[in-house]
Amino acid sequence: MTGTEPASSGDRAGDVDPTVTPEWRIRLRAFRSLATLRETRALVRGWPRRLALAAVATVVVVASLFVGGMLTLLPTQGVYVVEVIWWGPPSTWWFYPEVLVIQPWGLLQLPLLPTVTMVLVALGAGLGAVAGIGLARDIVRRPRGTTSVSAGTAVVAGSGPGIASLATLGACCCSTCASTGGLALVAAASGTSVASLITTQWYLPIFQPAIVYLILLAQERALRRSREISESSPPVDLRFVAGSVLRVGLLVGGITWSLAMLVEWGSENPLTAPPATWYHWLFEHQVLSLLAVTAGLFPRELSDLLRRAGRTAAGRAGRLGFGLAGVTWGIWVPPALVGLGLGGFLNELFGALGMPGAWAPVPPDSVGVAPLAFHWAFQHLLLSAFAIAVALRPEWATRPLEWTLGRIAPGRSSPSTVPGGRAYPTGEGVPGVSAASTPPSPD
Repeated sequence: MTGTEPASSGDRAGDVDPTVTPEWRIRLRAFRSLATLRETRALVRGWPRRLALAAVATVVVVASLFVGGMLTLLPTQGVYVVEVIWWGPPSTWWFYPEVLVIQPWGLLQLPLLPTVTMVLVALGAGLGAVAGIGLARDIVRRPRGTTSVSAGTAVVAGSGPGIASLATLGACCCSTCASTGGLALVAAASGTSVASLITTQWYLPIFQPAIVYLILLAQERALRRSREISESSPPVDLRFVAGSVLRVGLLVGGITWSLAMLVEWGSENPLTAPPATWYHWLFEHQVLSLLAVTAGLFPRELSDLLRRAGRTAAGRAGRLGFGLAGVTWGIWVPPALVGLGLGGFLNELFGALGMPGAWAPVPPDSVGVAPLAFHWAFQHLLLSAFAIAVALRPEWATRPLEWTLGRIAPGRSSPSTVPGGRAYPTGEGVPGVSAASTPPSPD
């Protein structure tokens, strides 16, 4: 441009090209879209699907009231009241204010934190279930090859929050039936009662909606990733079923075993716990649980990570930690380590069988046949076996998980994808690309 030529509008000081979006704003927009579950919410638009969500949530709430003991339908006599109890014992401050209803048909109690937890978990389970059903219905109705979302993704989208409900809420009959405390299964497997946990540990109910939200985030990411990489549906055969069962088992065992650490904090102060107990909490609880939950939610990412990190020093150290935790928790420890507070599956088995001290027996953690069987099968053997397999041969350990994944079509990734998963098919929101005439779908 010469000195006599007028400056163009784009060259004037202070002018900003409206078609260029700063990268930080794109990342912020993508994060907000992910955090607010935009793709998942898009699958429940319209009154029929919203009514279905409300119906599923209502079923969860009603089941919660009964299983959690907050609603009792028994003929009562005496004074009938409907009142709000604003305060109670300081040891259970999170219960208040509490609504108490005593009528001829029975008793209804609505303590504050358990009620909020119940509603949030019910909404999360309903959102996940209806979104999965809606996605599967859309896939079936479209002509073959016109959608990049695989049937496997639809199954995961619908079952994820249900799995979280099963794992954190302790339902024994269906994936969405809930107990208000959300701790029946964990309490039984930990040798205590739901009432004891609810009245002594306020942070446990908070764990439930947090886990359900984590599953919804994983569902959201699966939907985005499937659209970005054009993933085909895996064949539904015996290998697919076996891989799906493994993923569900890892999720259930990992989530409940991670939560069980909080249960143990109710009987032993973490601030004064010895190093061996901290090893049990960090490695045998959280390391095994984190590996299992990651495998259940993100099998492809875990497989890729293990391949990349397999020959690095950090990767070998991580596999060593997996193997150590798997052996000490899933197999056996000698009497010296039992004296420090550790114990594996065989130690508990020997304790249940009444073996002599030379076999290093320890009392089983769980009470009752069914809770003990769950504790041994899911929290001992499954988690430990998977961790040991990852430590020895990662590619063999993750291969059954990959049976549930579709194949990625080469060179068919969605155009103009940005960090966080949202795709802008015509360049909307991408730096240096003009916006499309078709606006994005509303939130």
